Amino acid sequence: MANHPFELKENEERSSCSSDDSFSHRNGSWKGLLRGNGKEKIQHDHDKFSFRRRLFRTIGIMIVLGVIATLIWLSLLLTLPRRHRPQIPSNRVSSIVDDWRKPGDSISLLSPWKSDFTEGITPIACHSHNDYWRTVPLFEALAAGCTSVEADIYLPTKSGNDDLLVGHSAWSLIQDRTLQSLYIEPLFTILQSLNNGSTHSDGNDWSGIFQSSPNTTVTLFLDFKSDGSDIWPYVNRQLEKLRAKNWLTHWNHSSGVTWAPIIVVASGNAPFDLLISNTTYRDIFFDAPLKDIENSLYDNTNSYYASVSMSKAIGRLWLWKFSSTQLDKIREQVSVANEKGLKARYWDTPSWPAALRDYVSGILIERGVGVLNVDVFSSTFYFPLMTRFGKNRLVW
Repeated sequence: MANHPFELKENEERSSCSSDDSFSHRNGSWKGLLRGNGKEKIQHDHDKFSFRRRLFRTIGIMIVLGVIATLIWLSLLLTLPRRHRPQIPSNRVSSIVDDWRKPGDSISLLSPWKSDFTEGITPIACHSHNDYWRTVPLFEALAAGCTSVEADIYLPTKSGNDDLLVGHSAWSLIQDRTLQSLYIEPLFTILQSLNNGSTHSDGNDWSGIFQSSPNTTVTLFLDFKSDGSDIWPYVNRQLEKLRAKNWLTHWNHSSGVTWAPIIVVASGNAPFDLLISNTTYRDIFFDAPLKDIENSLYDNTNSYYASVSMSKAIGRLWLWKFSSTQLDKIREQVSVANEKGLKARYWDTPSWPAALRDYVSGILIERGVGVLNVDVFSSTFYFPLMTRFGKNRLVW
């Protein structure tokens, strides 16, 4: 049957469209495929990058939090006191520490005299290292029970002035911070009040600064910073006030060492040759080198302390612990010092962290060190280590 012309035209158009679609599909399919695959690849890469970024961010946050937590833990471990600190006794010396504002207060606050000056304080053989640096020189050490205070001394900078200046360096010197104002005058005033018309049942003709232990001698440790020969006569003149009262521990060739409330020890640039030049009487004793303690030059007729920097004497502490060799070295040095009647002292000891400080202090006490070097009083280190003072040596 013949097709209608209209139907033929419609079939031709349908066929043409089908042919065009087929052509378009054949010729354009590779572009569409690539376009589609490209979008999928970009999306995949984006998702992969986002995942990595989130992963790295999470890992970074975890690392930071871990570091913070570790630092907090270490700070608590190293700085928190491990034992209870006993309450500070209420007495006059503690009040002076609270009220002191300037060097002149070291004298003015001692008047009127209060009989409870060092009441309740147990003296211990600790050395107040660089004592003049403390907020309240001398009195902080006495309030803590320390029986040794250190002053770095310099020649006067003003002509006609005999007062030796006290400070850590020449540029830091201040005219009103002198050996007299910070140490000698206060010590003289304290001893004058404690010994004024008093009687002594123990047979001594003097009372020391610590009322709970009146036989205890306090060490005035003078670190000569100026030339030793130049400053030596000044030091002798400065001590005359205490010497005249027989309050200076001294040695003479006939009776040996006679103990008194104060013993003066010279260190730094102190001239050993001048110190021993008087062969009949001495009231200034030397700080012998502990590293050379076996030298026959040093004995209890001319020396009292034997000191050395810990790091120079035995080296570094690895892993916060002494090696067996280091322990043997400490034992040997301390033993020789004790045999000579001298007090071994190690300075440059760690004051932080607390655990290391307590460990080192404990080892030194166990080895029989004569005096413990102290830089920081605000810490609690010596309360767990020492409980009393006996026979002029440290005890647990």
